[in-house]
Amino acid sequence: MPVAYNTAAGNLTIGGVAMFCPAWKVDNVFELWLPAEQRGADDVRPNVAGTLASKRYATVTRKSLRMQIVGDVDRTGASTPNDYEGLYTNVAYLRDNVVAPTAATNGTRSAVLTLPDAATLTEPVHVVGLEVTDLRPDAGWALAILTISIPSGQFA
Repeated sequence: MPVAYNTAAGNLTIGGVAMFCPAWKVDNVFELWLPAEQRGADDVRPNVAGTLASKRYATVTRKSLRMQIVGDVDRTGASTPNDYEGLYTNVAYLRDNVVAPTAATNGTRSAVLTLPDAATLTEPVHVVGLEVTDLRPDAGWALAILTISIPSGQFA
């Protein structure tokens, strides 16, 4: 059965590939609304209580996007002849078109986050992994984690 998805919280494409389609969806796209991680550290002063505060800066931020992937349909919604074959085909498509390193420019892919108000934010991202964390015994669906790294820290 194709995944049921709701884009009320937003939508996402990575490298032109929709992350919401009949074959897969991201469950926690709202995490891309969050601010960047920060780098910097306070300076310890010898023989004095406390520290000397130092400025913080936005830095590269990793996000783990929870996904559901099904095997009975492909990304266009067409039925597959076998759930295992379909699941493999869908994972392979994501591997080849979203996760595999790209030789383009600096190795990033363009990610477009569509917000609930339909505004869009575009950022270059590195897709650093896809891990299947749970596979239903009949290959009807799998749970996965797609890990991205946002060099600027956040979609802005």
